[in-house]
Amino acid sequence: MISSPSRPIFPFPLPLPVLGMAALLAAGSCPSLWSAESTAAAGTGTPAGLDDVVRPFFQQHCNACHGEKKQKADLRTDTLLINARSPKTMGHWEEIMNRINSGDMPPDDEPRPAPAEVAKVAEWIVGQLREAEAQNQASGAERVSFRKLSRREYANSVRDLLGVNFDVKGPSGLPEDPDWHGFERIGPVLTLSPAHVEKHLAAAEAVLDEALSLRPEPKRDVIRWMPFDMRWKGFAKEYEARGIADQVRIEIVPNNYTTDTWPLEVKTTGDYLLRVKLSGLRPEGGRAPRLKVYMSSVDKTLLEQDVDAPENSPITVEARVHLIAGKYPIRLINSVPGPNPEARRSRHSGTANAFTTTKSRVPWQMKLTDDDYKPIQPTLIIDSVEWDGPIVESWPTPAHQRAFFRGSDVPEQDKDIPYAREILARFAEKAWRRPVQPGEIDRFLKPVEKAQQLGEGFESAVRGGLVAILCSKSFLYLEEGNASHGSPRLTDWELASRLSYFLWSSMPDDRLLNQARSGKLHEPEVLRAEVRRMLADPKAAEFSDSFPRQWLLLRKVGMFPPDKVLYPEYDENLEQSMVAETVGFFGEVLKKNDSLRAFLDSDWTMLNERLAAHYGIPGVRGDKVQRVSLKPEDHRGGLLTQGAILSLSSDGTRHRPVHRGVWVLESIIGKPPPPPPANVPALTTPAAGEKKVTVREKLEQHRADPNCTACHNKIDPLGVAFDNYDAIGRWRTVETVRDGTGADPQLDPSGALPDGRAFKNGAELKQLLLSDADKFALAFTEKLATYALRRGMTFSDREELKQISDQAQSSDYKIQSLIEAFVTSPLFQKR
Repeated sequence: MISSPSRPIFPFPLPLPVLGMAALLAAGSCPSLWSAESTAAAGTGTPAGLDDVVRPFFQQHCNACHGEKKQKADLRTDTLLINARSPKTMGHWEEIMNRINSGDMPPDDEPRPAPAEVAKVAEWIVGQLREAEAQNQASGAERVSFRKLSRREYANSVRDLLGVNFDVKGPSGLPEDPDWHGFERIGPVLTLSPAHVEKHLAAAEAVLDEALSLRPEPKRDVIRWMPFDMRWKGFAKEYEARGIADQVRIEIVPNNYTTDTWPLEVKTTGDYLLRVKLSGLRPEGGRAPRLKVYMSSVDKTLLEQDVDAPENSPITVEARVHLIAGKYPIRLINSVPGPNPEARRSRHSGTANAFTTTKSRVPWQMKLTDDDYKPIQPTLIIDSVEWDGPIVESWPTPAHQRAFFRGSDVPEQDKDIPYAREILARFAEKAWRRPVQPGEIDRFLKPVEKAQQLGEGFESAVRGGLVAILCSKSFLYLEEGNASHGSPRLTDWELASRLSYFLWSSMPDDRLLNQARSGKLHEPEVLRAEVRRMLADPKAAEFSDSFPRQWLLLRKVGMFPPDKVLYPEYDENLEQSMVAETVGFFGEVLKKNDSLRAFLDSDWTMLNERLAAHYGIPGVRGDKVQRVSLKPEDHRGGLLTQGAILSLSSDGTRHRPVHRGVWVLESIIGKPPPPPPANVPALTTPAAGEKKVTVREKLEQHRADPNCTACHNKIDPLGVAFDNYDAIGRWRTVETVRDGTGADPQLDPSGALPDGRAFKNGAELKQLLLSDADKFALAFTEKLATYALRRGMTFSDREELKQISDQAQSSDYKIQSLIEAFVTSPLFQKR
């Protein structure tokens, strides 16, 4: 049974330019928000801009119909305040913003406000709504706050607690986490519904079934598939008669796969070693074939990598995979793009045409190589597949030995409730990441007592109590605060969990808990030492992977797959390589303790062979990303010219300068623009016979509308600067245009920032951004704090965020120095 948090955890809308009504309704049950009423009471005054920006606008355009004498639609604007406690009031503000932004108000028979005025008021309202939303996520006014673990954090926690690699993404795993502005760990967004309760209960039972030795000891075995097992059943005798049975292999040409009708039968859930012995025929100057081992019934990829091995020198590739008991169809795929697999399948054709030596191949197989037996297309040749497991370190398992700490020789009379209490208390302290309070274990003993009354054995009965602990709020949530008395600062135990889930996305280790137990963790020097230790630990790979994916919105890469006709070279491998570059780039900056400036511009990046070929950069081999030096003619460096960033801010047919500009404002500058007006017309298409025009020229026509100018002057230059990169991140100097006549037009990436500073292209814009490194550092610090504190940043946080980024300036914004400054700051250590 799952214990509910002491207060409601309300769902908030996903990426919000404007606070939605669901959030407004939720706000009524949340602590005091940033409003004219609450701030006045706190002595901070009316929100800046209300009296000198909004009130004059209302007086001129709104109060006649919504003032003291008349209140159409139950709305009065002359006395309207910012009060997020009131859903009705905040609903009025949202409605006002939408109406003036779309041009519905004032009515057509009234004087129209200047577009610049509308933009200024709309931007002010959006700022207040965002501020209110962020304050909803802050919990300082509550005695206890609860922030649910993401499913990734859940998987890491049960791994470190029980040694089980639970697959949270599988059919029997946990629901996908929603995100807020890209972040997948924001407290109010990660709610717990009845469906979640069922999933968590099933997950806890599955994890403990695997972790504890309450079943017969599983036998480690090897399931080996040979070619006759996978494709050539019925032809073994024929090949034996021909004397070549030991030479039979399976070929897989591009975009083809072996049949998936032969199942893998997994008898015991656990970790297995998957081994594939094979060759990969790579054409001269071409791509290596790419092996993908795929469980089609559950949509799960077990192994994927390029294979470059001569026909007569096969290699063995290996991966450790977690498999759940059951039967699964398996496909071995050559995922290099190629002809439609329905046209010519790499599957059993009903004739004995196995791939052996060149002398025994059928005619079409002879065409896989030229007359000198050199490969013509990327081809996989499979020799065998092995499934080795389940892998069990010892029996009973280490987790079982830790749980039942008295060993296996405990007399039956000692397997009593006091022993069960001690087992549950020890387990709970580790699972809950804090000391267990007197009386807390009592309710978890009830299922143990009930099970024993029904005749279950001691260990099986205790398992029920352990399941309950894994389903309790103290495991599923990060708890901060005390119901009996409020405190503005975290305890050392709470600080240990916040730090651990920040840098490891998992529970604290013994050393960190011991520092908390000693009461010294909050001391600055101790904290700095722990940060350095934790960043040097292999578990910090979680931070270097998870944070950039969320900060840079990388989950959206591939959301709009490029048109296969326009971009035939774009495939899943290229998409994965793009994301790997960006994640690997962040990891390299972190590992080398480089300056934040590298994110804006650098003379290196992280490439594998597939992405290097896409960029036109020679000399890179292999499937794994590696650090590669760049030349000016490569037109790369920093985040802004990486394929993942350029493609996610495009659509499936063309680049989108506006989307790119918005991404820069949100992710790099930290100042997202207000939402666009309703019913914005699409960019025009040249009429038949007219000359071809660039997207930039179409935007300039669109921007001529006064209603669009104010916002687009801030957005467009930041996107147009990277027009030399197409929708999938390739460099070009002319824009390929389908509509219109004449030659494709030359690109013009020049522009100017709102402050008047001009640039000729993206490279010069990056230099301007570098000159504002302090602004980028502040924006980065805000993203880092959002990730670590699991909430949006508020107005009251801004001064502390600036102090942290200013402190890092002395080290030229080295990333580890910034993280240390953040962790040792009051902002990180307060609730």
